[in-house]
Amino acid sequence: MENAERKDAEGSNSLAAHRIVNMSDVKPRSAKGKKARATIALVGMIAVAIALAAVLGTAGAKKAPAVKGYAVAAVEKADFVKSTEASGTVVVPSEIAVPSPQTGYASSLLVAEGDTVAKGKVVAVISVPDLVNARDDYTASLAAARIALVAIANDYDFQIAALTTSVARLDSQIADAQKTVDTKKALLALKSSRQSDYDAAVDALTALQQKREDAISERQNDLIKKDLDSKKQQAAIDQLQVALGRTNANIEEARVKAPMSGEVLSIASKLSVPGSLITLNETLMTIADRAGTYIDFEIGEQYVSVLKVGDSLTATIGTKTILAKITAIGKVASLSSDGLTATVSVRAKPEAGSSLTPGATAVATITLGTKANDLVLPRGAYLTTGGQKYVYKVEGAVAKKTVVEFGDIQGNKVEVTKGLAAGDKIITTGYTDFIDSDAVELK
Repeated sequence: MENAERKDAEGSNSLAAHRIVNMSDVKPRSAKGKKARATIALVGMIAVAIALAAVLGTAGAKKAPAVKGYAVAAVEKADFVKSTEASGTVVVPSEIAVPSPQTGYASSLLVAEGDTVAKGKVVAVISVPDLVNARDDYTASLAAARIALVAIANDYDFQIAALTTSVARLDSQIADAQKTVDTKKALLALKSSRQSDYDAAVDALTALQQKREDAISERQNDLIKKDLDSKKQQAAIDQLQVALGRTNANIEEARVKAPMSGEVLSIASKLSVPGSLITLNETLMTIADRAGTYIDFEIGEQYVSVLKVGDSLTATIGTKTILAKITAIGKVASLSSDGLTATVSVRAKPEAGSSLTPGATAVATITLGTKANDLVLPRGAYLTTGGQKYVYKVEGAVAKKTVVEFGDIQGNKVEVTKGLAAGDKIITTGYTDFIDSDAVELK
């Protein structure tokens, strides 16, 4: 019993000795062992991921769709003519609306629509009775004013002549009076005459001299008055002449003349009805010089760099197709009608002999250049499936989706700028049925 208890005590002491650990005696585990365990864990995770992906891939994989009834075209090298279309308007720069110069009444129409007229030709006549009456009044007043001028000159000339005669007579009388004074003076010196006789002779001489001075002053005054009254009357005559001249000019203006050479495009209907009231500045007709006709087009500003003055273009106006040459290229871009792109005005002069209707709409085809040996594809339904930038390229019995970039489209040709090479074949029919597939099986 005592032995058993002793053994139990020793065992307890031994267990206690194993549980008590001295921390200073503890050492870290080997780093090599830790790396080995981490590698094993990573490999296990990768294996699980691969297995999971394989399971999911097998579960979600779809069989490539089969395509029947498709069309194929090959990418080829060809000369690619780049052009653009532009809309424009026919403009006649030398177009004039002929206004009525006076208020009056339609008298006569001397041309018809479509007639060609020369500058200065009388095309219509307007009757203006007030102007005719005014002309007659001014003519009569002018004649009376001219007669009055003659009467003024005649009256003053008579008065001046009378005064001149009076001065001459006074000069003679003064000479005689001077002799009398001299005689009286001599007699007075000899005591043969009285002082009063001498003084009377001097007074008589002085009176004659004063009278002469008055006559000369009056004559001078008449000369000045004649000049002034004559100028005043001449001014009235001049004023009447100006008024008469203006009236005659207005009457002449009533004979409406073509302001330029050209074609009569339109005529006011009332002008062909004699007696119709025509008001001042009312448009009577329109005349245009078709020789100066041009067409203004608007094109995208990105094309301006390849255009130059003198380039030719083909324009369609209604059912007529003409050739025209670029005469000017606008320098300022303006926003287009849809507000998305900027446009530049290009002016073109039609070929000689082209008679175009002002305001007509024109559509031009403008050649921008030619690219030699450019990669092209025929235009097809594959371009209409959304805004995709890929094609299905044929590789044996399958066609794989291939990312590409397209350039311009001209006529039935499409420019390929990236993703394909000459000789590559692509499906050109629509992609609607297999648009989400990366590859299709060809049947």
